[in-house]
Amino acid sequence: MAGRLFSLLDVAPTIASVLGIDLSKTDGHSIDVVEKWGCRNVVLIIIDSLGYDLYQWLEPQLESIPALARDGLLLRAETVSNHTTPAIATILSGLLPEHHGILDKAGAKESSTISIPEIASASGLKTAVIMEQNGADVYQGLIEITGGIPDSISPEDFDYEVCRMTLQAIAQRPRLLVAYFIGIDKSVHLGRGPKEIKEAAQIIDRCVGKILCAAEEQTLFIICGDHPIHAGGLRRIKGPFAVALILGKSKEQDGE
Repeated sequence: MAGRLFSLLDVAPTIASVLGIDLSKTDGHSIDVVEKWGCRNVVLIIIDSLGYDLYQWLEPQLESIPALARDGLLLRAETVSNHTTPAIATILSGLLPEHHGILDKAGAKESSTISIPEIASASGLKTAVIMEQNGADVYQGLIEITGGIPDSISPEDFDYEVCRMTLQAIAQRPRLLVAYFIGIDKSVHLGRGPKEIKEAAQIIDRCVGKILCAAEEQTLFIICGDHPIHAGGLRRIKGPFAVALILGKSKEQDGE
């Protein structure tokens, strides 16, 4: 791994490798070290606006996510866009925006690009996606479990609802689960300051802790941002633009 550059393009190939499914078209590469961890399930948590610099600033205020990183990997991953929709499409497909062609929410519904949740489900693996309503609607009827949340509600209520729905989905034992938290990004766009951004991150961190506790053994957790903050005082002015990419394995649960 020494000297290797990482990218959001690497998320989908890594998931495909762990689940043993075919991702024939990709612009990324699997992060091979996780194959040695013996995982059979994957939980992918996308945290909107979790840039690498922001994560380093937030880290002392968090518990669950840094603990996962300490036992696993914290990587600086190049992003592919400063806009949410094309970046998330890259995370879920392993393709550059110019190859997946998904630049906005309307394009996501019309695209013929096959994403990793669809591939997993078509391969016979129970799959869940929990995200904002428009994104979840794309997967309706294509995978086993979808949960959509209106982004018109407050950032705090949105993320608590993502947490609740994710825990419900985990109880159904999917092999792949994707969850998407928006509290940091929404707080920025609402003009909130550093204190409120930290509070939003702490809500997400507590939710991640609950999800970690609920997950089965042999679950690979991948936590990543989609792009750095692009507004407000914490915005990165110039490149390189990178997000936090954290990989870790669920801990063995105590026996009865």
